[in-house]
Amino acid sequence: MKFLLISIGTRGDIEPFLAQAEILTQAGHEVHCLFPEQFRETVEKLGFHFLGFDKRFLEMLETDSGKSVMGGGGNTFTKIKNFIQLIRSSFGLQKTLNSQQKEAIDSIQPDRVVFHPKALYCTLPAMAEPKKYFQLSPIPNLIHPNPEFPHLGLSKWKPFSAKWNLKTYDWVNMARYMTFNKFLKEYYPNFPGIDFSVKSIQAFERNQLQVLYQISPTLFHKQAIWPEAAHITGFFARNQNQNYTPAPSLEAWLINHPKAVLLTFGSMSNPKPKEYSTKIIQLLEKHRIPAIVNLSWGGLQKIETGGDSIHYVNQIPYDWVLPKLYGIIHHGGSGTTHSGAKSGAVQLIVPHIMDQYFWNRLVHSKGLGPLGTSIHNFNSYKFENALLDFWTNPKYKKNALDIAEKMANEADPQVLINLLTKE
Repeated sequence: MKFLLISIGTRGDIEPFLAQAEILTQAGHEVHCLFPEQFRETVEKLGFHFLGFDKRFLEMLETDSGKSVMGGGGNTFTKIKNFIQLIRSSFGLQKTLNSQQKEAIDSIQPDRVVFHPKALYCTLPAMAEPKKYFQLSPIPNLIHPNPEFPHLGLSKWKPFSAKWNLKTYDWVNMARYMTFNKFLKEYYPNFPGIDFSVKSIQAFERNQLQVLYQISPTLFHKQAIWPEAAHITGFFARNQNQNYTPAPSLEAWLINHPKAVLLTFGSMSNPKPKEYSTKIIQLLEKHRIPAIVNLSWGGLQKIETGGDSIHYVNQIPYDWVLPKLYGIIHHGGSGTTHSGAKSGAVQLIVPHIMDQYFWNRLVHSKGLGPLGTSIHNFNSYKFENALLDFWTNPKYKKNALDIAEKMANEADPQVLINLLTKE
């Protein structure tokens, strides 16, 4: 079969689709990827066909407004102003992104399309051919209601009662469906006979849209009220260490520090990387916690340190390093949270945005680590208390190893392929 995978966003949005591409290719299927242009080299090195989304989407996140929204900074007025500016900029790009989705589908003529929740246009042809389209989501609490947690758009706040948690899905998604008219109305005539009213789109997404939640059922179980079309498939990640050769200095450092942690903010950026890096790394040194600091996309920066307990890297495969470590301090992305859990790592999350607040609470509720503090109101005193609990509480490591054992064989690639290829 010919597959078209469509994803928009940062590395955390792309990696689940690369894992999907790897699985499909190994099963003999033809894979085409429509991702932001910045991922061209990565995708082509892996041997997949590549089409590029407009570069400006990711570039927008690197502006001052984007960094403020993603990683804090400024007073409340400044944050609101930057958020509005980011939304306006994204509105300007949305028509281009929709057009590129349509062009890719028309030109490739795939047998199946697997798309990210941000790929709005795909909802229209999915309503016309529901067996051909699958939404792949690395995060829950978007479409299908969950009485335990509110919609992810409100995940920065503590969960409400079950009744009000459920209501948030109507409120947030109703606003989202209203944007369909703004960005997608011009395409409606291409699908004669399909009702694109707000109620119709909502009913389709909740009951008929095939959604593959690439989430561990050990961490998050399927809700009884969800339809048959919603699947929790387990967590899949591509093999990133097959071509990785660690530097001798890193291997020597690991031998000298048998109990160590990884500090990473993944692809998250922020307006004050030096300040946050200094605060966190100085606390690590103060409490003699050896750490590998993953500089990655610039959310963390190298600072002068007094000894050899801090080791810097620019990128490092999580599936190689995490099994060698005690734990991980991170931003709380879905992929990083799952990688940590699957490796038996204790976790401390510094959430930046959206689902990261949800994973922070879930990690804490599963006994995998303490509740972390948001980067938007980062407090050194609270972080230090959480850090000490993270480092010294033996229950966290025991729970992490128990969870890792349960996750070891829960994701079956063949089950996933069967779902995607059934007629």
